[in-house]
Amino acid sequence: MKTQFLMRITLLLFILSISFACNKENNIAPDPDNGLFVQTNREEYHKLMAARETFDGTPFEIKNVDRTGNTLKIRLMGASGIENYKVVWDGLLLESFPMQAKLVVGYDVPDGVQDAMLHDYTLEVDLQKLFGSTANASDVTVQVSNGSKKQDTVIDPDGSTSSPK
Repeated sequence: MKTQFLMRITLLLFILSISFACNKENNIAPDPDNGLFVQTNREEYHKLMAARETFDGTPFEIKNVDRTGNTLKIRLMGASGIENYKVVWDGLLLESFPMQAKLVVGYDVPDGVQDAMLHDYTLEVDLQKLFGSTANASDVTVQVSNGSKKQDTVIDPDGSTSSPK
């Protein structure tokens, strides 16, 4: 009986250690030299998606999403500086064919200061660095959502885009 108890405890500890080791949550940009804050954070992703209904900052517009190889370029028009934008992946790869990933572009108003002037910015994301060894980025369809309003764009591995309704 004591042996069964120890085996159960050992199994429980093993399962817990695997689940913590497989957690992909992080706040580290894959390319810190890029200046763009890219993160994998499920809670932040859901927070940004839910806030689209009541966003109280200066909304921005995603003008174009382009994909060349594993590089995703998101062209947007918005206020303030590029350093106030971030791209958040929910950390999930949907096991369909092709695989799918969801990103949202968020905007953080610096200390409540809003720039009324609109600027053009291009955010670049290296999808392979973002997904790591989890998937071959060239095989993944990516949905890019606007964190300031309902605006979604899906870009396929071949670079074709669509807007789901």
